[in-house]
Amino acid sequence: MGNPTERGDITQDTPFQSQLMDRDALCRWVLRRLGAPVWKVEFTKEHVNDAIEEAIRWFAAKKGAFRVGMLTIQPGIVSYNLGNEVDTVLDVAFSAPESDLSLIFSPFLILDEKVPYDVFAAPQSVGLYSSYLQTLQYIETAKRILGAELDWEQRGRCLYVSPTPRQMARAIIEFKSSIFKIETLPERDHYLIRRYALAFAMIDLGMVRAKYSSFPGAQGDMQLNGESLIQQGNDMLEKLNEEIMLSGYPMKFSTG
Repeated sequence: MGNPTERGDITQDTPFQSQLMDRDALCRWVLRRLGAPVWKVEFTKEHVNDAIEEAIRWFAAKKGAFRVGMLTIQPGIVSYNLGNEVDTVLDVAFSAPESDLSLIFSPFLILDEKVPYDVFAAPQSVGLYSSYLQTLQYIETAKRILGAELDWEQRGRCLYVSPTPRQMARAIIEFKSSIFKIETLPERDHYLIRRYALAFAMIDLGMVRAKYSSFPGAQGDMQLNGESLIQQGNDMLEKLNEEIMLSGYPMKFSTG
């Protein structure tokens, strides 16, 4: 019978591969959703490009692309330039210093700050919960006093660490970037941009058509759907703003 794949049949052995759209493909997709080429769309290519640009800027401001980078912490330097790619720092993980003396000052000498397996074994030993919490707070305070644990803060395009580093260290930075290509985004993020560009284009087209309520045709006056397009576009934008807030990255914890 031949190979099912060669005949074009869909089988369980043929995985679906989605090709994300670049700007040109997205431009054509928006025009098709608006009715082109079957119906006349009172648009120029610049109108669609504006809608796509607005969608990208909206996504960059509300969420952005998730990135991970490395930073070398130098002794005596507290300020580090993040560059143009970093929009918002989400978290910073510093490598453990070689001279961490904080555990020497631990009243219970909890190794590596791990919970002892028998602390919660007896339900009646409720007091141990409080003791363990106080121990961790004690160790954290000791680390900061001895300079074993670094804290960080972002100001504009700079990352500030405190206290002043005493030795070289490495840091992993998780950040939100506003520099990306739409065809390299995850599927869900790409779908957000597509729908926003369409909604924005619908509002623009609706404003053009709303100038006149109808136009004469061979069979009589034809009604235009300008007001309807504006309403649909605004409803879509409202839902997209709610959806992107739910899909955003978790808020960082404030320390200090």
